[in-house]
Amino acid sequence: MLRKFDYLWPWFNRSIWLLLLLLCVGMAERKLSKLRCKDLVVKVDYESGMRFVNQTDVEKLLTNNGSDPLQGNKHSELPLGVLEQRVKKNKLVKNCQVFRDLDGNLVIEVEQEKPLARWVTSSRNGEWRKTDGFYINEEGSFLPLSDRFSARTLLVSGPFFQNLNDLNGKKGKSVLDLIRFVTTDAFWQAQVIQLIVDKEGEVELLTALGNQRVEFGLAENIEPKLTKLRIFYEEVMHTDWSRYSKISVKFRDQIVCE
Repeated sequence: MLRKFDYLWPWFNRSIWLLLLLLCVGMAERKLSKLRCKDLVVKVDYESGMRFVNQTDVEKLLTNNGSDPLQGNKHSELPLGVLEQRVKKNKLVKNCQVFRDLDGNLVIEVEQEKPLARWVTSSRNGEWRKTDGFYINEEGSFLPLSDRFSARTLLVSGPFFQNLNDLNGKKGKSVLDLIRFVTTDAFWQAQVIQLIVDKEGEVELLTALGNQRVEFGLAENIEPKLTKLRIFYEEVMHTDWSRYSKISVKFRDQIVCE
């Protein structure tokens, strides 16, 4: 009998501590729910390098431009989920979490979108229209531009993007895979400055070193094509990056230069 009690005692002891913990949490929650919102503490992830939204933007979204003030209200009356959705109405906000701290403040943590690329359109003379275009994020969604901040991203252009709402379709996904590869590989991130896609999905890359146009073809066999091109750079062009103005890797197992 004593042996059986010795076996059960650790479980009984843990249960007691768990109940005490739950009791303390419950008491703290009841106390906090009676407190009134003292202040709004907005935390935006500026360390990501993005500056799309600031504290004032977030507070306006939370309070419906000041028509629905939060300070002074009981915490139990604040719909945290609704407040999070208000902030997420800004398409350049990727995620938002709202919670209360022990001092009675409402804490708002905002994660901004980090675009991979920016689609730019051009006029007849080839000049970019800075006010036109959109960003493309990791999931292939199109995001609006910001009047306040311009993210440094890969530039993409061409009629391929004009009739799409995102890059989640079959043809769009392959182009998105190419954008992801170029923007996550250190070498290609530095070398490729623009990606041009025609109506049929044929891709051209504009490069930084050598100022070349690279005929890539369809966005398929991405890694083999870029591996082949990198070997060509390292073995043939490393002494003179301007030797060729046009390079084609669209054909299997060969490189054509002009």
